[in-house]
Amino acid sequence: MLWRDNLIMYDRQSDSWWSQADGKAIQGPRRGAQLVQMPSDLMSFAEWRALYPDTLVLSSGVRAGRDRYETYHESRDIGVTGRTRSAGALDGKARVVGFRIADRAFAVDLERLKAQPVLPANAGGQAVVVVLAPDGGTARVYLTASHEFTGVASGRGRRGMQDTATRSSWDAFGGTALTGRLAGAQLDQVPAHLSYWFSWHSFFPGTTLLGAARP
Repeated sequence: MLWRDNLIMYDRQSDSWWSQADGKAIQGPRRGAQLVQMPSDLMSFAEWRALYPDTLVLSSGVRAGRDRYETYHESRDIGVTGRTRSAGALDGKARVVGFRIADRAFAVDLERLKAQPVLPANAGGQAVVVVLAPDGGTARVYLTASHEFTGVASGRGRRGMQDTATRSSWDAFGGTALTGRLAGAQLDQVPAHLSYWFSWHSFFPGTTLLGAARP
């Protein structure tokens, strides 16, 4: 079933219904309960394997078939009705990386990140850096603490950045310092996920868009 054009989950213990977009129970004995969101990525296996070559794959042995949503991704249709809806600052089918900090919602247009793959930003007083994946298909968000970052070129399919204070070099998408005084340091990742703008906006209409508009 759908709610606001977004899939609904259910738990087998209480048969409560849960909103996939914000992790809240919307019907049943657990109504009002809130799940804790964990960091996750939506990317190709080739990209994941390049980042984590020792990954253990749990598989039923059945290969995935053709993406049944391929025509929907390529169309202008919005939701199951196909109706066109205004969603504010972006096209409804724009893909964004959305996240929340202290009950405030933020989003970055994925196309915007292609122009600036390492994007430092202020998320409601919290300094963050939003980093586009090497394959351009998703992004991660990190708290920057006291660091100030600039994007730099990096080899071996990695995206790099450097903090201006110590000149340490970082694997930007991994959030890990590779060389310099801070080598081995790890940034705290903010849970975020890839979404169509119309879907994210329907759950979080007060979202603040970070970064400039699309170039």
